[in-house]
Amino acid sequence: MDACNGYREFFLKPTSARQRRYELLRARFVEGLAIPQIAQRSGLTPMTVQSQIRDFKKALDQGSAPAFFVEPKPGPKADRKKSAVREHILRLRIRGYADTDIQEALRRAQMPVSVGLIDQVLREAGRSSLRKRSRHDRRRVRDEIRSGNIPGLTLPPPATAREPAVADVKDLDLQSDRTLYSRVAGLFLFTPWLVRVGLDRIVAAAGMVGTPMIPATSYVLSLLALKLLDKERKSHITDWNFDEALGLFAGLNVMPKTTATTDYSYRLVEGQHNLLLAEWVRAAYPILCPEAAHEFALDFHAIPHRGRSTGLENHYVPSRGQAVPSVLTCFARSVEPPMLCYTQADIVRSEQHAQPLKFVDYWKTLTGVAPDWLYFDSRTTTYPQLDTLRQRGVHFITIRRRGSRAVQQILSRPASAWTPTVIDTPQRRHQQVRYLDEAVKLPGYGGACRQVSVTRLGRASPTLFLTDHPDISGREVITRYIRRNTIENDLGINVNFFHLDCLASEVRLNVNVDVVLTVLANGCYRWLSRQLKGCERMAPKGLYRKFVETGGHVSITPKEIVVHLDRRSHNPILSQARLDQTRSPIPWLGGKLLRLTFA
Repeated sequence: MDACNGYREFFLKPTSARQRRYELLRARFVEGLAIPQIAQRSGLTPMTVQSQIRDFKKALDQGSAPAFFVEPKPGPKADRKKSAVREHILRLRIRGYADTDIQEALRRAQMPVSVGLIDQVLREAGRSSLRKRSRHDRRRVRDEIRSGNIPGLTLPPPATAREPAVADVKDLDLQSDRTLYSRVAGLFLFTPWLVRVGLDRIVAAAGMVGTPMIPATSYVLSLLALKLLDKERKSHITDWNFDEALGLFAGLNVMPKTTATTDYSYRLVEGQHNLLLAEWVRAAYPILCPEAAHEFALDFHAIPHRGRSTGLENHYVPSRGQAVPSVLTCFARSVEPPMLCYTQADIVRSEQHAQPLKFVDYWKTLTGVAPDWLYFDSRTTTYPQLDTLRQRGVHFITIRRRGSRAVQQILSRPASAWTPTVIDTPQRRHQQVRYLDEAVKLPGYGGACRQVSVTRLGRASPTLFLTDHPDISGREVITRYIRRNTIENDLGINVNFFHLDCLASEVRLNVNVDVVLTVLANGCYRWLSRQLKGCERMAPKGLYRKFVETGGHVSITPKEIVVHLDRRSHNPILSQARLDQTRSPIPWLGGKLLRLTFA
């Protein structure tokens, strides 16, 4: 009787989930018990019982009721890989393949396995250790894997990856009708300007070097394209090696490789980049600045070196708050009309003070006329250099360094000696200041220099302006020097968009070439902003995002090159500028005419 009770308990108290499900369904549909009674008997909640009944009805309606009671088998559903790859693993180990070599060979044979599985198979066969291989054996294994000729394995034919073509002007096809697509076809918006300014003649006059495969004009256009396309480094040209349309922009079949662009600066050992800058300014200045400029702002910018430097001097970098190894660069910008017109990066500390005079000689050589005014800060030059500027008839306004004794003497002057005035600044309209105008004696400066001390300019200490001009008012001295801030805005653009600081080289020649290209790219965007109505003050980053970074199709026809830009919301501004009306032959593209169209 006790044995029968034990058997009875097996059915009344099921332990398996499948059996429990069967008993509660039988109690419902055979015995006709209510859901609360079934829940009490099986030790489940009424909701669980109800869900089991619902799932059973659904499975029965779909004709899969028998599978509803099948107990699933744990473990993998598919065959294990070990048995399929065991023989291959052992055979390859006998041939001297390491674990990683075996993994790569099986992957090439479309049998991917882990290194752990390979090690497990080898340990089970007693072949976990690998004899020391000679260099010849390692090379043989490597060659077998690369060639796909692995004994005992049938490998599929290797996928042929498309290699970018080598930049070669002889491979540029301008005869057959074809259409290319580029996601930055807006770069061709600069082509009419480059043709108008005569870039090919500028490059030839500067004596820029080239090769039979990449002419000098194509070299310059390729490097300039990186600046115009917001690329940080020359090595990023690999992003465009497959874009034949950009190669067409540079007069090539494709853009050059990284090695060609990074090594180009070392070819210019005769200073051709300085001649390139001079020829560019001589050609572009009359177009961008139809009114002759007489006022120029100068400023220095230190490009910090990333990495271990062996031959660079320390210069103060404001972004780091300390002096670090860096390349010192000098920029000059015409105040009105605005245009970057000079740069130099091959500067050492002993030559820093001579930069204003070097710019004066540079500008007089280009235009035949020396600048009338120069604006620069206190660290640009020395007092003897200021005296030289005075003797040469070049007026200047600069800031004098504030010594504590000089500041105390100025602040001790009575209020009646100060002159109140109101100046207009870009951020602070009608700012009330007061100034003290007096003559001071400077060491190394012949005669007396005029000093204008100004308070309430946003600093606790007064600002000391120095000028040689005897007639202009103190208020005009202040407002003239405020114009110098425009070059600081341009330097910010050069850093943020043209990535002036993204240089890791300690070779000043390399940096010098890059800053020259920065001036050229700045001039290109200056021209484009003047062509587009309402965009005269737009920064290069905005112009790039709205106009240049536009995809489009580039079609080569027997007589012209047609660039059709994709539809974008700002295309009407391009149409309004009538850029599509320009029909200028492009010298570096076989004299073909360029036609721009907009969707």
